[in-house]
Amino acid sequence: MTAPASAYFEIVDSKELGKRLCLPESWVRDQVRSRASDPIPCLRFGKYVRFQWGSPTLTDWLKRRMSR
Repeated sequence: MTAPASAYFEIVDSKELGKRLCLPESWVRDQVRSRASDPIPCLRFGKYVRFQWGSPTLTDWLKRRMSR
């Protein structure tokens, strides 16, 4: 499922994503790393990492994690 090019998704940082998932920020940061078995889809801006809340890729990742 792909979203239209004009779709807008809220951009959140690792602290906010952790808060929304009721998980520590450190866990979120660990799950972004390439060594994670199923890394969280993210946007990289140099050393900064952001997430598209509500995007199909993040939603699909959450569904995969919930089915484990």
